[in-house]
Amino acid sequence: MDTKERILKTALELYNSQGVNTITSRHIAAKMGISPGNLHYHFKHTDEIIKTLYDRLSADFDVIVANVEALEEVDLPMIRSFVTASLELGYKYRFIFLHFVEIGLRIPAVKKDYAALTQRREKEFLSIFEKLKASGVFRADLPEEVLKAFVTQIFIVGDFWLSNNELTLKLKGSKAIAHYSDIFSSMFYPYLTPAAMQLTKGNE
Repeated sequence: MDTKERILKTALELYNSQGVNTITSRHIAAKMGISPGNLHYHFKHTDEIIKTLYDRLSADFDVIVANVEALEEVDLPMIRSFVTASLELGYKYRFIFLHFVEIGLRIPAVKKDYAALTQRREKEFLSIFEKLKASGVFRADLPEEVLKAFVTQIFIVGDFWLSNNELTLKLKGSKAIAHYSDIFSSMFYPYLTPAAMQLTKGNE
């Protein structure tokens, strides 16, 4: 692992454990056992490190969504896998979500990218919803405006479930992911066909 990758790995660890406000480039360099000058050779300032980590989060989630979009048919187990993979990724980069509003204000490029990202994600999710309709998982009578509202609900829960956990249950690792995966998956229930609802009951 080269120095740049070590910086990103160490920064992610420190940001996740201590937040973005208390960690400086000097803290990251000290944790690594390198000089601040060596760190700044790779990243001029900590906001550049944060932006790089955000870009990696976004790119990794692109892969998760693309894998679902590439399927000819989408079923309930696939949706559950998608939810779990999404939450695992969010937990890996949890400092971003716990400080999302602050990071967006602090780094305008993140805020701008997120605005564009939400528009792209809406199209991707609506495409997946159409596949769920075609496979008999989603009801065929769902209006587009209802499905668009559902996309927004997914954004809200996806972006802030970690804050909810931090303020309430304080679950860690796999326990947090399992608990919120159940909650997230239950959001799909009102949109299911009766047959799909029966399948979910059979899996309880």
